[in-house]
Amino acid sequence: MNPIASTVPTGSSVSDPVTQLNSARRLVQERYTDEQPLIRAALHLIDCATDIVAGLPEPDLDVCRDALGSARAAVVSATYAVGRVRDLAVSGTERA
Repeated sequence: MNPIASTVPTGSSVSDPVTQLNSARRLVQERYTDEQPLIRAALHLIDCATDIVAGLPEPDLDVCRDALGSARAAVVSATYAVGRVRDLAVSGTERA
C-alpha cells in the first residue's frame, strides 16, 4: 500500500485538487529526505502538476503554454533523477 495515499481519508471533504497536491507534497517532505535525487524530482513533479491543475479551468492560450512549460520541466526533472539514480547505482556497484 502506498504510504502517502493511505494518509488521505476516503470521502474527504478536501476536494480541491490543488489543496490535495499541496498536501501530497507536504507529506512527501515530512516522510522523506529531499537529499535523494528521486525525492527532489518527485517534489518538483508535484509542483509542476500543481501549476497545471491550478490553470485547468481557463481555456486560455497562455495557460496552455504555461502547462506545456510545466510539463517540459517535469520531463527534465524526471530525466535528471533517472540519470542521477543510475549514476549512483553504477558507482555503488563499482565500490562493491
